Amino acid sequence: MRFPPIQDGVSVVRVIALFKKPVTVRGHVIPARRFTGWALIYVLVFVGVPITVLGLLFDLISWAVTVKLLGADCYGVGCLFG
Repeated sequence: MRFPPIQDGVSVVRVIALFKKPVTVRGHVIPARRFTGWALIYVLVFVGVPITVLGLLFDLISWAVTVKLLGADCYGVGCLFG
């Protein structure tokens, strides 16, 4: 299968146009996809919370290794101020 050559970005414009024109089913216009409040909640719960928890665990492990295991007097940014 051979693809036609790209001519000055015309193919890119055609691809973008596929996503911009409204979809019709038997003459009825179907609304475009959009983000909702539930989508925001799902992203926060299933992406934001796990990343935050992993960061917290990594920070606690780093603190324990630095202060308890290596015997440092301070940890992180607190070392700069005191």
